[in-house]
Amino acid sequence: MSRIDRVAPILRALAAPAALLLTACQGPPPTESTVDKADYLVRHDRCQEAADMIKPVVESNPGSWGAQYAYGRAMVCLGDLKEGRRALEVAVARNPNDLDVVFALADCMEKQNDIPQIYLLLRNTGAELRSPEAYCRLATIAEQTNDLDSAKQALDSAIEFDQGYDIAKSTEPYWRMAMLQEKLGNEEEAVRRLRQAYGINPEDPRVREALQQRGQILGPTLGLPRGS
Repeated sequence: MSRIDRVAPILRALAAPAALLLTACQGPPPTESTVDKADYLVRHDRCQEAADMIKPVVESNPGSWGAQYAYGRAMVCLGDLKEGRRALEVAVARNPNDLDVVFALADCMEKQNDIPQIYLLLRNTGAELRSPEAYCRLATIAEQTNDLDSAKQALDSAIEFDQGYDIAKSTEPYWRMAMLQEKLGNEEEAVRRLRQAYGINPEDPRVREALQQRGQILGPTLGLPRGS
């Protein structure tokens, strides 16, 4: 047997795993990177590209909440609300603690005019996560439908759960409640809520302007402590 004949089987044995490795490298891109790319495309209104990119990932890995989220947003962007909602409901079921995912589903429901399900979704999320943001989002939907009682209840809950970790956001429930109270004709309560917002963040330009318009003198004694 020649040297070539002896070496050939060894080379073939080495070539087989190398070929498999090359095939693997040429396979579908990792789920996470594809999700990121699809999300970028949706944000830049290239929704058909996003849907075409992420759909194979959803089909091969339907349990990926990120892929379902990206696909759902792309389909909502394309106007297929039924398919978008189905994907987003899977994403929320897999990752109910991500407010971006929950709010994407709420947006889809709003486009479908399914107000009862938005209420249920945001109330449950607000209660489970103790999230002022979820309750403020619910208040927005309620005000848009002229359901001011539900809007007030939602903002009461937002204030109850407000922890003040983010100064820029923590004024929001109080600001929103002040504007709602003014709409309800309760100017005294509106001022009280504005003074609470001022106590949280005296640099909030909305709060400062609203207080000055109501004849309040800005200063260290104007702010009130947070709470109901």
